[in-house]
Amino acid sequence: MFASTPFMPEIFHGPRLKIERAKQHVSDLHSRLWAFAQTDFYSLIVERNPETGEQGLEFAVTKPVPEELALVMGDAIHNLKSALDFTVNEVVFRRLKLYDSHTRFPFRETAQKLESAVNGGLITQASKAVSNHIVNVIKPYKGGNDPLCALHDLNILDKHRLLLPVIQATTLLDVCAEDDRGNKMVDACLVITRNRAHTSFISDGNIKVTNKGKVIPLIFFERGLPLEGQSIIPALHQLTALVSGVIEGIETVFLAED
Repeated sequence: MFASTPFMPEIFHGPRLKIERAKQHVSDLHSRLWAFAQTDFYSLIVERNPETGEQGLEFAVTKPVPEELALVMGDAIHNLKSALDFTVNEVVFRRLKLYDSHTRFPFRETAQKLESAVNGGLITQASKAVSNHIVNVIKPYKGGNDPLCALHDLNILDKHRLLLPVIQATTLLDVCAEDDRGNKMVDACLVITRNRAHTSFISDGNIKVTNKGKVIPLIFFERGLPLEGQSIIPALHQLTALVSGVIEGIETVFLAED
């Protein structure tokens, strides 16, 4: 009889599975955003200028962003952060043959605090090369690697509250309007700034919107969050690429140490 041996997955396979899962969440978030964009979530109101008497178009969001978008975004963020934690635990397990529930990918406020934390932990015991790479190349501290620190901070915040996206419309397509004098605007493309739809169709008559068009929306991280004001979908793609690069770098120095 042959003794059975436990199956040993490819090195850093778990972290890469987490990254792939994060990509699925980002794709899902993008799809749900566009589905929301097709709904009747905004109004296009005719407003009269009290000084000139002329009328223009005012854009307003009338429905909140679905809370489920915050849940999907949080899942993407969590999987990216988990991929980093998986990676350092993989280093520890491969060398020390143990999993430690306290081992996390290290984030600290300063370079000095990071170095102290790493040098006193299992990561350095398992691989001095990985430890040095984290401290001197990845630099997961404020001012060293701010995007990666933002991921860490977002993951913590998501444990305590919903990270609700903020929606903003920048463009309206196929807008139609007419006034009571027979003038018409047909299939216009309007740029929106500060909820004002900019249009050359201005009249001192009575304007009626006959088709309020379709919105090209953007969703942003809300004020007060890490990455505030940044568009969420591109930011999540960038964070995914960043985490992938971090894992590849750790893998390279880890294998080179053997």
